[in-house]
Order: sequence, then structure tokens, then C-alpha cells
Amino acid sequence: MSKPITGKTHVGERRERRPNGDIYIYERITAYNEKTRNTYTVSQALKGKIKFGMQEIVSTRPKKHKGERGFMGTVRRHTGLTDILEWVGQASGIDDDVFTSFSEGDAAKILSIARYWIGSGGNTLPRLESWQVMHSLPYGEGISEDVYGNLFKDIGRNENGVQSYFSSRAARLDKSMVLAFDSTTISTYSENQSEARRGFNKDGDGLNTIKLLTLYSVKAREPLAFAKQPGNVPDVISIENTLTQLKCLNLESPVIVTDNGYYSQNNMMEFVLRNVKFLTLVDSDVTWVRETVDALREPLASMSSTCPFDPTVCGATALRMHEFSRERQRSRNGKAAGEQETFSRRLYVHVFYSHDNEAKKELSFRKDLLELKAQMEAGATEFTKAAQRKIGRYLVCSKKGRGGQLKIGFNDQAIAEAKRYFGNGLVGNQAMDTFTTLENYRLREKIEELFAVQKGGLDGARPQTWYPDNLRGRQFVQFIALGYHCFLMKKISEVKARLGGKEIGKSQALIALEKKLDKWLEQRSLAQILDWFDCIETTDVQTAMGNYRWSTESVARDQLFLKYLGMTAE
Repeated sequence: MSKPITGKTHVGERRERRPNGDIYIYERITAYNEKTRNTYTVSQALKGKIKFGMQEIVSTRPKKHKGERGFMGTVRRHTGLTDILEWVGQASGIDDDVFTSFSEGDAAKILSIARYWIGSGGNTLPRLESWQVMHSLPYGEGISEDVYGNLFKDIGRNENGVQSYFSSRAARLDKSMVLAFDSTTISTYSENQSEARRGFNKDGDGLNTIKLLTLYSVKAREPLAFAKQPGNVPDVISIENTLTQLKCLNLESPVIVTDNGYYSQNNMMEFVLRNVKFLTLVDSDVTWVRETVDALREPLASMSSTCPFDPTVCGATALRMHEFSRERQRSRNGKAAGEQETFSRRLYVHVFYSHDNEAKKELSFRKDLLELKAQMEAGATEFTKAAQRKIGRYLVCSKKGRGGQLKIGFNDQAIAEAKRYFGNGLVGNQAMDTFTTLENYRLREKIEELFAVQKGGLDGARPQTWYPDNLRGRQFVQFIALGYHCFLMKKISEVKARLGGKEIGKSQALIALEKKLDKWLEQRSLAQILDWFDCIETTDVQTAMGNYRWSTESVARDQLFLKYLGMTAE
């Protein structure tokens, strides 16, 4: 439960080290704004300084005042960037959900670190306390290494708060939702992270990894929940816990979209037995998929199979009664445990074909076979399982002469057969239009961008913590920052879609200004946009004659962006 709001001010201390080694000590009075849920500075006064190499505090020379108009207190802060991030937190509901799930102090720290990562472009946390001096954050006191270290540990052990936040975000989604499910790996040199194991490393750096599994709403374009697992757990067996977590989140009949890393007969059976809707990319090497492709060749050749939003793609769908088999776990209805049980379920197979994509696939296929042939001729003997399957199917190995020299050729018949099935196939248990299925699967690819942002823009390429609980807490705060990032990117996309239209009532001057804004947004990343607005400063001056406040002026293009974003009135 959150702490009660008392309305009292808090007297704290801030220390600032100067280039000459002296430490200046300030007394800072802060208060909590119940409406914005931010801690703000009421006043700040210099108490004294500790000279370099000394321990005692000595007083500094008092400031000069000019009669009654002397300055009683002055604060200057960068407010352009922090105002945008504060608006994102309120408009998205992220701030409310964090404050609902955690204590007031922890929630303020979580949001402050998340905003710092977004606003600084993913700088490391030791720089946070210095950045905090000129940027207002929900947590008014300095966030030192000890502060955020203890915070990560507490969050990592507070699973009730973490799951409560996931449930709060899930409650904001539409009832008919499509969720992407995928994983990435985080490499580490650490031996203290017990979950760091030798497994498939998606970064290819040869280090032990920790696997990060994420659920992402493709319609709302925001991350919903995450979990971490040992790095040696294959993707294909990571489904069962996710299905259990979906029940915990109380989601109403979502469609789970995965890539072919999660395709298997067992996973499809888990989905259908739990009555969970799914859509997954399926390998065209599977026999029953090839049978479906052959049955759909004629519909795929017709003009009606052309995709309305991508004319380079043709698609068709077939209904199939698919047979599953499993070993019974319990004895019931005259059937003993351990017996094989067979049952059928309805599946929908969607097949897509693109001449452009198939040409690229064929080129890649040829290059792979030539490379495997060259490696074998050079004497290589160790290959991955996927490479071994290709060698056994598409290469012909023989020996000639008394010396037994290895001769390698190509199995042209098998290669020609493989080229006939280069199209993409999707399989699911939910009746869905062919091209709605394709659109949902393509939106799934946004989760890959999410992983890139977390690793490259939120300091998530390495664990950066000593212990598993701390890592769990750190990843949760990164997850909050991802929520900020996704919401802001979605709003910027909406702004771009609004620009350039010639609606009734738009003046020529406004249309010209929108074109300038559109060009400006196209040339900048989110980090560059936020950095641009970080130059806006607000100065608060308290004098005996009254209080004064002013901010940096902004050009018409920037004002239009903030208005279309929703921060200012239309």
C-alpha cells in the first residue's frame, strides 16, 4: 500500500563536487505534488563547502543583495524534455500503474530511472545523479549507486508488485488482442548470474547468456510482460510457462503470434488443449505443410489471391483437420495412464508467395550450399544440426581413386524440390482472413525493434549487476522505459499520419508548416527529437517583490509538434 500523503515538506542535502575538488553543500527543501505525482524543489540554499582534502564544513561568502529587490532563491532547469516524459507517463497510464503497484518512494525512483534512460539515450546509471541536477524527476533526492542498487534488489524480490503492474497494463488493452511472443539473449562474462548458461547466443559473441522472454501487444504497440530464463533453455520449450502467465493476466482470448523458433507439434498441442488461439510461422519442410502448399497452388496463381496492401504478395488459406498424439498422464474413462491418445483439431494454414522474396531466398539458399561444399572440401567435420540436414539432403558425397579423395556434388533433384516450397506458411487455430493474418504476423516483427531498443538505447546489452534478483529489478525498470518509448513512438507515428493532409479549414501557411514538421521528423530518431527539446529551460526566481518564471522561446514548428502530440490545447 502506498504511503499516505501528508503535505509536509522534506529537508534534504545535496552535494556538488567542483573541478577544484571542493564539495559545495546545499540545503534543499522538497515537497510532493499530489496532482502530478512528482517531487519538486521548493527552495535551495547553500550551507557551506568542504575544501579539497579537508573534512569540516566551512561557510562560504554570502551573496550580495540589492536592497528589497534582492534574490531570495533562483532555480534553472531543463524542462522541455522532462515535460514531454511527464506527459507520456500520465497519458499512457504507466505512472498510475507503477504507483498502484509499488510504494510511493519506490515508484518515484522507478519512473525517474526510466525517464533518465529515455531522456539520455541510454546513458549508464552512474551519470544519473549529475543529470538529475538540471532535470526534474519524480524522485527529488539524488539517486546514487547505493540508492538504485537497493531499489533493483527490492524490485527483484517484490514479485507481487511486478505481476500487479503487468496485470494493470493488461487491463488497459482491448478485448480482442494480438500478442507477439519472442525472446532475446543477454550476454555476460559474470559467474555470479546463476541463469547465465551456454546456449544459443543471438548476438553471436560466444558468451554465456540469459534469455529474456517478452509478450508484446501488436495492436497497442506496447510491451505487456516479460520473464527471464537460463540461457540454455531452447525457445521451443518456453511456451508452457507463458500460457500459465496469460491466465494470471486475465486476458480474454488473445491470439499469440510466434516465429518458427517456437513451432513444434507439442507446442501446437499445448495451445489447442488449453484453448489458446495461436498463429505461428511454420517450416515448409514439414510434410503436411507441403501437402497444403500443393493443394493451394491453383488459388495462389489467381488474381484474387493478391494482397490488397502489398501487391507483390499472393496468399491463400486452407482448413485442415490435424491429428495430434500424446501420452496420457492419468487413468480416466477406461483409458490407462501411459497409453497413446490420438485426437484431431481444426487448423488454418495460410500460404504466401512473393516472386521478389523467393528470388532472394533462392540466392541465399545457393550461397549456403556453396559455402557448405567449400567447408567440406577444406576438411571441416563439425557442423550445426541445421547444416548437417542440408548436407545430407542437398549434397552428394563420394570418394574416387585409391586414395579415397572426397568428391562433393549437388543433389539437383532435392534442390529443385526444395525451391518449389520457398513460400512462407502460417498456421493457427483461429479462423482469420488470409491478409489479416499476414498483417498481424508482420506487426509481430516490431518486437525485434523492441529488443534492439532495450539493448542499444536503454543500457541493456549486459546485466550490469552482480546478482539475479538485482538483474530482475533492473530489467523491470528497463521494461517501464520501453513502455515510455513505445507510447511516444506510437504518438509520433500518429502525428506523422496527420501531417500534409489538405482538410477543409487548413490554411496554406498551416499546410506549409506541417510539411516542414514532417520533413524534420523523418530526419530524426526519437533520441534526437528529445535531445532537441532538452534545450528548453525554465527559470524560477523568488524575490522580495514577487516570484517570476520564464522559459526558452520555441519556434512555430516545435509548437505545432507539441500540439499535435497532445501536450498543448488544439
